[in-house]
Amino acid sequence: MDEFDGYTAAYLCGGPARVVLVAVLALYERRAVRISKGARRADAVVREPGDPVEAAVLAAIPNAGRPLGQVIAEAAESAAVLAVADPLRKAGLMRGGRPTRRGRAVRRSLTAEPGPSQAGRLAALGPDGVEDARLREILQARDPKPVALPRDRRRGHRNLGSSNLSDPRFDGGDYGGGSGGGGGD
Repeated sequence: MDEFDGYTAAYLCGGPARVVLVAVLALYERRAVRISKGARRADAVVREPGDPVEAAVLAAIPNAGRPLGQVIAEAAESAAVLAVADPLRKAGLMRGGRPTRRGRAVRRSLTAEPGPSQAGRLAALGPDGVEDARLREILQARDPKPVALPRDRRRGHRNLGSSNLSDPRFDGGDYGGGSGGGGGD
């Protein structure tokens, strides 16, 4: 099992999405990527990848950030991530996108003894193998559903200006811009 790096073990145990998770973990541990817990939004802080898989992950994160699920889905389809399976196919551990009988046996041994590193445990066991409780919860969660904004009936556009919050400029009080000559005595 020593010839398996985190990416090949991840591909064999969980497929392309697991490979991306291992790269996200590496970027997160280096503080190159920040992931908010509530919104599950990934932001790239440093755009210096350590390898082609990390480059694919960083390329999937625009400057404004993106929900982690979308980052994983996009990066999992990249050429760099899909190329991780090539040595597994050459070794006879995968055929097409599925593990062979021998590949399943290797996968069982990897999951039985995932190793001491957090990346190795993530590769073999998925998010359940991550010791950091905050990160494990983020990786296990789904992206929140987008908020539906009310539509403007006249034009069919989203009404971004409406709010149920009061606006002190129009509530009749004297806040420096209302009627009554500029306020004050």
